[in-house]
Amino acid sequence: MKELLENIAGMVRRKVQELPDEFTGDEEVSIGASGSATSKIDKFAEDAIFDFMRRNNVDLNILSEEAGLIDNGSEMTLVIDPLDGTANYHARIPFYSISLAIGKERLGDITHGLVMNLLSGDTYYAEKGVGATHNGTEIMTREFNRPGALFLAYVGNSTNPETWRIMEKPRRVRSLGCASLEMCYVAHGRADGFYFNCDDFSKRMRIIDIAASALILREAGGELFDLKGNQLDMKFSLDDRANFMALGDRKIKEMMM
Repeated sequence: MKELLENIAGMVRRKVQELPDEFTGDEEVSIGASGSATSKIDKFAEDAIFDFMRRNNVDLNILSEEAGLIDNGSEMTLVIDPLDGTANYHARIPFYSISLAIGKERLGDITHGLVMNLLSGDTYYAEKGVGATHNGTEIMTREFNRPGALFLAYVGNSTNPETWRIMEKPRRVRSLGCASLEMCYVAHGRADGFYFNCDDFSKRMRIIDIAASALILREAGGELFDLKGNQLDMKFSLDDRANFMALGDRKIKEMMM
């Protein structure tokens, strides 16, 4: 499974990098299965994945942001976000990724996950029960130290005001615009937590956004919780949306609550 995910991600990275400068990736071409507008670059990346799977006879089911659920009769489903951080891509900010995960029907039963920065090629990977890696080297979350704490958070026009109270607790806060990579930074011990609290239900996180990075974080020693403090689980459905906190050190939860 690792080789399959690496091959898919590497192929999409090459194709995105080969796009001409005049490619108008921010053009909206349709409305995806999730109800969100589909930009030209999102559709380009998704089509590249589907073409790869057809040519290589990969018969996994697919759950994708744009196409929705495609049932190929398999027990396992490939959960994909073809390009996470689309706004960063359009702004030419080098922080956007592809997110790929394999599981059965819920966040909790995902067995393999990969997140790749589509510009740098930096790759985070995890297999359930085996651990998490960054470019092949094992990673772990870090112990929380409040004087030097760094949090990542969603900041936008639908940010819940509770976010500002939470963000008074760490020393520093950043909003980087790509949830899958931000959660991987928590897994890697580069940050202590990622907080997502959005008032607009339609903009809350879906399984496709966090399927891979959730496994990577958990295998690195961290955990995800809903905003009531319960361990986060989600169905393989674009209708299931959540606010949550992804923490490297579980003792942070009490402070957050």
